[in-house]
Amino acid sequence: MKNYRHGRFAKIIVLIVILISIFGYAKRNQITQNIVSLTSQSNLVNIDKKTSNPTENEQLAQMSYQGQTVVPINNDQPTFSQNDLTLKNTDIGWQKLSSLDWLGRPQAANALLNQKLMPPAQKNKARERLTIKTPGYHAIKTGNNNTDWLYNRSHLIGFQFTGLNNEAKNLITGTRQLNADSRVNAKSMLTYETEIANYLKYSPERYVRYRVEPIYRNVELVPRGIHMMAQSIGNNDLIFNVYVFNVQNGWQINYLNGNAEKE
Repeated sequence: MKNYRHGRFAKIIVLIVILISIFGYAKRNQITQNIVSLTSQSNLVNIDKKTSNPTENEQLAQMSYQGQTVVPINNDQPTFSQNDLTLKNTDIGWQKLSSLDWLGRPQAANALLNQKLMPPAQKNKARERLTIKTPGYHAIKTGNNNTDWLYNRSHLIGFQFTGLNNEAKNLITGTRQLNADSRVNAKSMLTYETEIANYLKYSPERYVRYRVEPIYRNVELVPRGIHMMAQSIGNNDLIFNVYVFNVQNGWQINYLNGNAEKE
């Protein structure tokens, strides 16, 4: 009888361990993000393997904001390969999103944009409300109006290009200044997205190769900025390669967990 009880107890323990393991795996991103948030005041060690020749992303992540939200990269020239810019007979446009990393953070998004991919304009119908909670997102007010929020949930591939909306792989925590800066003569992601949209709307024969990548520093949940590249296929009518800082003037952002306070 004693051995029977021991055997039954062991089976229960094994079952509990299995259930905890399944739950932990399913919630691994959320658990990891919570751990990172709790260590927001700690000095973190970069867990990425370093080499004597830092990658472009590592260099971008270390750039300091000097009052200019958008800066050109590689003299504003994209680094697409010839194959990237070759239009195949079967191409009608596409978008490809990378998998989330181990922290649940979106990675690079690529697309071949064309008028055919753009969602039809639907009058008197509001776009679906975003429900995805992006890594590091907090609802922080910067003013008294309904639009005065520090953060947006910013699309990597803009909604106006493909109609993709509530997709975790395509949404990052971005400041209002990064997403759609309303200041006079200010540039933001919207500046370049509008340039692409105007180009595509002119003719269904036009294509644009597009790449957008959030740039993180170590294990921070909120990207330091966005690297955007685009080039029109078959010509240089539309071409840019820029880095957009994920900042908000007058605010100090904790990129590790998304908390922020006025300077």
